[in-house]
Amino acid sequence: MVKTVHAHLCGLRDLCGEYFAVVAHPGTSYAASLLVLLLTACNPGKGKIAYVGATLWDGTGAPPVRDAVIIVTSSGHIERAGPPDAVKVPRGAALVRAEGTWIIPGLIDAHAHAERWTLPRFLAYGVTAVRDVGGQQDSIVALREATSLGAVPGPRLYISGAMIDGTPATWRTATAAATEDAARRAVNARALIDATQAKLPVTGHLGKVDAVRAAGMGIRAIEHATGVVEAIVADPTPYFQAHDDFFRGWNLVERGWATLDPAALQRTAEALKQAGVAIVPTLALHEIWAHLEDSTYLVTLDLTGVPPSVQEAWDVPDLIARARLGFDDYVAFRRSRPVQDRFVRAYHRLGGLIAAGSDAPNQLLPPGASLHEELALLVSAGLAPRDALFAATRDAARLLGVDSIGVVRDGGVADFVILAASPLDDIKNTRSIEAVVARGVYRTSADLRALWRAR
Repeated sequence: MVKTVHAHLCGLRDLCGEYFAVVAHPGTSYAASLLVLLLTACNPGKGKIAYVGATLWDGTGAPPVRDAVIIVTSSGHIERAGPPDAVKVPRGAALVRAEGTWIIPGLIDAHAHAERWTLPRFLAYGVTAVRDVGGQQDSIVALREATSLGAVPGPRLYISGAMIDGTPATWRTATAAATEDAARRAVNARALIDATQAKLPVTGHLGKVDAVRAAGMGIRAIEHATGVVEAIVADPTPYFQAHDDFFRGWNLVERGWATLDPAALQRTAEALKQAGVAIVPTLALHEIWAHLEDSTYLVTLDLTGVPPSVQEAWDVPDLIARARLGFDDYVAFRRSRPVQDRFVRAYHRLGGLIAAGSDAPNQLLPPGASLHEELALLVSAGLAPRDALFAATRDAARLLGVDSIGVVRDGGVADFVILAASPLDDIKNTRSIEAVVARGVYRTSADLRALWRAR
C-alpha cells in the first residue's frame, strides 16, 4: 500500500515549498521498509536520488562505510558515494532510506550465454552486467542494444560474438577455422579489424592447446580452467585427440584433475600468473557435472526463475545419455573437485585474477542464481567472502577492461544491490536481495520477479 502525506508533517514544506510522498513497499514491516521521500522542488537535487543509511561495501578494497550516502543522478550515474560527513544530500533529492541494509556493487557474471528470457532473471539476482561468451553475433548484438535502450530490462551485456573453433567445430554455431588465415578472417568478420593491431582481447575454452602454451601466445583469459590438466600430464596427446568429441574430451579432463601432482599444479599456477592470465573457473559447472545423477543434490538448485519449457528442454537424462556417463565417472569427477579448488586457491594466493562466471543458462545453471552458487563455491575453495565478491565485481570488471562498473564510486554507473544482511559475514547473504539499482533505476525484488513473470 502506498501512503502519501503532506510535507508539513515532517517540517519539509517550509524547506522546499512543496509536498512529498512516503512510499512503503509491500511485503516488509514498517520499521524495515525502504521509505522513498519524493521532494519535487528543491532544484539542487532535482532528478537525483539519495540512498542513505546502509553499510556500503564499495568494491574498491576500502573498508565498509556505515550510514553511507549515495547520490544517483537522472543519467544513471553516481555523483557522490561515501560517509555522511563527506556526502551531503542535496536539497530536493528523492530519498531512499536503507538503514540496516548492505549495499554492494552490481554483480558481474563473467561467463554466461545471454538469451532474452534470462535478462530479467539476471537482474532479479543482482547481476547488472554479463560477459557473454560465444553468443550468435546478430542475436546477441540485438539483445545488447535492446537492454542499452531500455526496451528490455536486463544487465549490461559485454559480448564476444560467436565462438571461433578449430576443426571439427565443437558447437554448431561456432566458426571452424583450420588454419591461421581462416582464424584471422573469422575474427575480422566479427570485429571488422585486425585482432593484433587492435589489441582485441582473446579468451578461450581450451581444447587442443594447453593453458601454459595458450598463455604464452597471449590469451587474456581461460574459461572453466581448461588446459590446466593438459599442461601438467606427461603426455597430453590423448586429451587433445579426445576433444574431437566434446563430451569425450570434457569427461577425460574432468577425470584428469584427480591425477594431478600438487607441486606441478602450483608450478602451473605460477606460470599462468606470470603470464597475466585471468581464470574464470566456473566451479558451479564442475560441481553440477559431478552430481548430474544425484537427485538429492539437484533438488537443492534454485530453479524458481527458469520457465518450465526451459527446464523440459534441459532434459538431464538425455544429457547423461549423450555424455555417456556412468557411476565410475561421477566417482572420478568428485575426486577431481578438491583438486580444482586447490588450483583456484593457489592462483588466488599468488595474486592471479579470478573472475566469477556461472555458464548460465546451460543445463541446471539458472541465470543469476548460479552466480550466487559460484560465489559460495569460491569461498568453499578457500577465498574469503570479500575476495569472492571481488571476483564478481571489481576483478570481473578488470577482466572486461571497464572501470565504470564493479565498484560504487564517484562518477561510476549506478549499478548496485541492496542486501538485507552482510555478505562479508556469510557469502550466502548475497542472496538476501531487497532491491537492485541498475542504470540508476530502483526496483524491489518483487518488482523484478514480476518482470520475468510478464515475459
